[in-house]
Amino acid sequence: MRKTLIILVLLGGASWWYWGRTLEPVRVIRAQLAAIDKENYAQAYDYLTPGAKEQLTVNAFEALVRANSAVEKNFGSTFLSRRVEGNVATISGTLEGFNGQVSEVHYILVKEGDRWMIQSFTWSTPRTTGER
Repeated sequence: MRKTLIILVLLGGASWWYWGRTLEPVRVIRAQLAAIDKENYAQAYDYLTPGAKEQLTVNAFEALVRANSAVEKNFGSTFLSRRVEGNVATISGTLEGFNGQVSEVHYILVKEGDRWMIQSFTWSTPRTTGER
């Protein structure tokens, strides 16, 4: 009994350590989504790395947001695939829009100094829940 309890505690601690390392990158993504929800595209754009900004203007970023209903007005997000290796976080999941549309998303974030920033992202074309 005691041995089983120790194993469960160790597994729980390892899981928390693994999941806990991904909390800050996910907070950055959710902060960007909150800015998008408020239509504050300049603030949402500021979560991108300087390199990402070289590849995408703020106007092009806004156009990408407006082209994806699940991103533009998202109702919820789920990020079940999370990985941190050194200063790089890879986060994937889904966004659900208020209109019932779902978009699969993938983010790569890098830690620059003490701040996580979005290096790249992809948002799939929205689909209706249950559609493949």
